[in-house]
Amino acid sequence: MFKAQKIMRILRESRDFSQEYVANVLDVNQKTYSNLESGKTKLTLERIQQLAEFYHVKPDYFLSEDLPIINYNTGEYSRSIISPNKYQEAKENFSEFYERIIKEKDIHIAYLIKELESLKKDKEELYSMIHNMNNSKKPSQ
Repeated sequence: MFKAQKIMRILRESRDFSQEYVANVLDVNQKTYSNLESGKTKLTLERIQQLAEFYHVKPDYFLSEDLPIINYNTGEYSRSIISPNKYQEAKENFSEFYERIIKEKDIHIAYLIKELESLKKDKEELYSMIHNMNNSKKPSQ
């Protein structure tokens, strides 16, 4: 089986699509799709474009030397596809993204702490004003 056909199968199975479903999307019968996926029928550039649009990938994805890795451990309905050569890059990008989120969280927490202190100060001032107003309204004995 050629890589493009393997990629077709991996993408289809990773989304729990049947051959019949993808065949209907491509407007071909299931046997024709099966022949495309098995390599019995040659993939045309037009068909690759249709598949790319359907799976939301670039057409050259089907011509890649890397086979995708499917991660089934990200949730009941979530699946990710990444090529082995891109895994380390994605891992590093994720680490950078995670660090940025943590930094932003720390900045936000610091802001909220300052805001809380300001609100506490305002509350004390209001209590003091109310106390002074209540004392000034009391009749002298």
